[in-house]
Amino acid sequence: MGAEVVNNIGTNYTLYYNIINYFKTIMNNHPSLNFVSQGDMFSIDTKEFPAYPLGNVSINRADFLEKEIIYQVQLTLADKVKLKNNESTGTANLLTVPFEGTDDTIDIHANMLGVMNDLIGFTRTGVNAFQFQGNPSAQPFKDNFDNGLAGWVVTFNLVVFNSADTCLVPTLL
Repeated sequence: MGAEVVNNIGTNYTLYYNIINYFKTIMNNHPSLNFVSQGDMFSIDTKEFPAYPLGNVSINRADFLEKEIIYQVQLTLADKVKLKNNESTGTANLLTVPFEGTDDTIDIHANMLGVMNDLIGFTRTGVNAFQFQGNPSAQPFKDNFDNGLAGWVVTFNLVVFNSADTCLVPTLL
């Protein structure tokens, strides 16, 4: 890839905290998300009582190149699955449901994918300090966690300019 990403922003995105804070900020600013966290999704309901829908960011890996760091980032967007209200209407006692199912999983998948598209699109075009390596890949889920959530998980590699000097610490031989 070469050193195509340059240090042209005042924020040092080689720092772990700054990558986490970037994604938490854009998720907090999205009008469709009510709660944002970082780290392990399996314990989110045991630590806090989030308002749904929610977003979560985690960094799973960091690879150090000569002039870049490549972070493997995972974003999870989720909402609590709710049963549909099966009220019938009209004299024919008919219920018109545009999509199959007894809960709102398909609605959650549709909404959270739209939010994910916003986050990925903004990151791709709105930030000059880093770029995607390859294309982000999203997978839908339902009941992957023990908290009745459905949504999407997207995993991607984020390339960040690494301005670390090669001789910060003198070697002692």
